[in-house]
Amino acid sequence: MKLQHQKTVKLFALAAMSAAGILVNGQFTITNPLTTRDMTGIRVGDNAYLTAATGADPNGAGWLRLTEAKANQKGFMYVTQGFPTTLGVIADFEYKDWRNIADGYNGADGFCVYLFDASVTDANFKLGGYGGSLGYATYSNPAGTTGLSGGYLGLGLDAYGNYANNGENRNGSAPANTLTSGMLPNAFVLRGPTSATYNNSNVYLTSAPLGDRTGTVDAIRQRNEIDYNTITATRPADNIFYRRVQVIITKPGADYVVTVKWRKENQSDFTQVMNYTLSSATYPIPSNLKLGFSASTGGGFNFQEIRNIILTTPGNLRVDSRSDSYFTCNERTSPISFKIEVTNDSNAALNSIDFNGKILDENNNLVDTSKFKITSLSYNSGFTNSNLPTSNFTTNEINGVVGLNAKSSGIITVTGQYYKKGIGTNKSFKMVSNVSTNQVTDTDPTNNTAVTGIEVRKCSVISNPMLPANAQ
Repeated sequence: MKLQHQKTVKLFALAAMSAAGILVNGQFTITNPLTTRDMTGIRVGDNAYLTAATGADPNGAGWLRLTEAKANQKGFMYVTQGFPTTLGVIADFEYKDWRNIADGYNGADGFCVYLFDASVTDANFKLGGYGGSLGYATYSNPAGTTGLSGGYLGLGLDAYGNYANNGENRNGSAPANTLTSGMLPNAFVLRGPTSATYNNSNVYLTSAPLGDRTGTVDAIRQRNEIDYNTITATRPADNIFYRRVQVIITKPGADYVVTVKWRKENQSDFTQVMNYTLSSATYPIPSNLKLGFSASTGGGFNFQEIRNIILTTPGNLRVDSRSDSYFTCNERTSPISFKIEVTNDSNAALNSIDFNGKILDENNNLVDTSKFKITSLSYNSGFTNSNLPTSNFTTNEINGVVGLNAKSSGIITVTGQYYKKGIGTNKSFKMVSNVSTNQVTDTDPTNNTAVTGIEVRKCSVISNPMLPANAQ
């Protein structure tokens, strides 16, 4: 019997908090894999649901599905914890956009990643228009539909191409020379704040067309950029279609600078696709924001899914950890791998980042090598230097130093052998990774530790990505 890892969903805000739960000092890290049935810390509405909650995916291997591959669907999710805007924010997530039947439109419509004023209550929250407005912008049906409640920014990942134009009463559009037949398929598009004045709401700000722009609008739409355009009975594997997006908002002065990067299948580095400065004089920034996602379909459709959300502060050193391992019950030993991503988001090159990794049991003791043993370590070319050991491990602890250029990251892969009878059922162990440096001032220590836990329960494996140390 094959046993898949199961990622137990957690939503954590690692921060210095007052008794009232208010984030202080601008320090926070919020993570949520969205892979199980747990809806703690998120609000989900309309057609959106967790696939693990319905049995569409195994518990622990699920996604937040915003829309089915069906016509005229809409769905949303937002994280209920707000965060301060004084230091900016990084929103990091993975997504899949695919369909199992032809729709005649080459897929539609797309996602929107939105920020909205955290003072908006659940009761007063409502989406903007659907269809080409992607749940964020104004809309024509019904006439006068305003944008998302308290909306501040709406980044559209537009597969079909309408979010960038002024159809359906949207305000403003991309320059004519960037549009194909009035549409901008396969593009990132940014729209501004919701306004009480309908004609000024959610104005078009900028756009970033992706990939090859030659040919007809349908030819552009059919290319695998925002969505996957081969009909497939099952969700495409990561080596076939994978998208990870980082929305990086910094505040070097009074204004917000919005940078968007993404990583595609078989890539280890992010590619920047957008950079835009939003004037705070024109668009005042709320003191606290919340993050959410929406998606829509019309005549065309896709399964539109997200998972592995990370919200944290930019401009510092951080680490992230995940595992996608599985094993079979009848094996005496089973290989388990962890991928640890170290990111130097500062403006300085760092050649002395201290790295420590440990395999700990549920009581935070180092696991004996008779129960689990690290067998190998490798790292990608993102690091400028490393003295990490790669073999001949005698304990389940790794210590060393790595280097990274400014605004870059590197991935460490740790592989080990799990001994089925060593840990025992209803027990757990975890990979705990820590990074630090004395070369720069790290403004946010809440994202310097990453934990991926493996829980052994009746011969099943459960993986808890990004579990914070203080929650163990």
